[in-house]
Amino acid sequence: MRINNTNYNFITLLKSFILLFFLFSSFYVIYNIYHIEKFNQRYITRIQTVYSYVRRFGSYYNNASEEHKLKDDYQIDNVSIIINTPGKVKKLSKGISLLRSELDKLTNNVSAISVFENSTNNAHFCPIKPKHSNKLNNDAKNNPMHQIVVREGLINTYQSFYGCNLKLTKSYTDDCSDTQIRTIYYPIYNNKRLDALLAIDIKSKDFTDSLQQYNKKYLTVININHSNNFYTKQELLPCSKIHPMNMGFNLFSIFRVTFLPALLLSIIYGYFKIHLIKKRHNIQRDLMTHFYRRDFYEKKWLKQRKFNLLIIDIDHFKKINDNYGHEIGDEVIRHIAKRINNYIDPTDTAVRWGGEEFIINFQNISNKELHIKAKDLCSLIDSKPILSLNVTVSIGGISTTNSHFNDAYKLADKALYHSKNNGRNQYTIV
Repeated sequence: MRINNTNYNFITLLKSFILLFFLFSSFYVIYNIYHIEKFNQRYITRIQTVYSYVRRFGSYYNNASEEHKLKDDYQIDNVSIIINTPGKVKKLSKGISLLRSELDKLTNNVSAISVFENSTNNAHFCPIKPKHSNKLNNDAKNNPMHQIVVREGLINTYQSFYGCNLKLTKSYTDDCSDTQIRTIYYPIYNNKRLDALLAIDIKSKDFTDSLQQYNKKYLTVININHSNNFYTKQELLPCSKIHPMNMGFNLFSIFRVTFLPALLLSIIYGYFKIHLIKKRHNIQRDLMTHFYRRDFYEKKWLKQRKFNLLIIDIDHFKKINDNYGHEIGDEVIRHIAKRINNYIDPTDTAVRWGGEEFIINFQNISNKELHIKAKDLCSLIDSKPILSLNVTVSIGGISTTNSHFNDAYKLADKALYHSKNNGRNQYTIV
């Protein structure tokens, strides 16, 4: 048996790759499921933080000072103010700027912040869009704020103690920027009276951007809205009744990530395994015959008590070396070892005991069967020439169920010498 066999190496590599690929893929599936839950919690926490800032603005609005303004358009602290009704106007520019600053720390997808006032039909924008200036007028029925409150079901939200007193809309296309946005509407009530409406436009891609950043940071392959996902989790954002978050992953993405690491690791594993097998083989095995080395296996036999031993010695081996050279002698040993190895079973043990002497220990056979095997081996070696030389062997053997190895070896060795002294090319079993 040669351990560097190409087919053996390929099968070893294939088995290790399949196992590692399965393990890596299974682990990566669990890893992504865990991170879907983690990302979901993080994103909802961030949305709730946004809601917290939005609600705080209600207190800021109620306590904001007022100043007299004429009907006109104003620009204060990057906040555009449209005054339709001259008189006292809430000073909200600083508060809106602070709100925008805090929200920008959470996301860079805030599109606009607007505050519509009920009693004066005035409005504050950061930044202002053309549609705002065109729609604002003094007609209460056409007031954008009233239209939004009715459309989004925000009437009397002051009665919401545990529920949502604000609203996250579905995704829609913004007329001005032609981008998909979702709006947070927060009505500000005082004494059951609607005083103002805060509107915050957030680009719909905020969720996608957050997911991409998360995938990059944690090396996950979570996607959204894929119909062929292997695993999917769907959940509504707080204070939203439609357009849930659909997160999941497909097996192709899992396999694409795990294929190369599994392949590389299986190659490394295969290399070291073959290297270790070769190293172990060199320690355990004789390089010429691939039989076990005497110094390795003798100590194992010293612990046994049951033996079916055959000692095999090449007849007239010294003459072969003297007449044809040591290289031919080595080749003779290799050919005989190969014939013996092809004859014995994998459970049997073959040891190169000396230069031209071998010991075979057979497993679970009777004395009669040991006779048959000794006869077969003599015939097998003598059946055809080796390198055009007629080579024979002499064999001595013993079958015992309770004997120390040294004692069994001595008896088998005497039997071997009996075969040699009796004419060679024969066997003797004790």
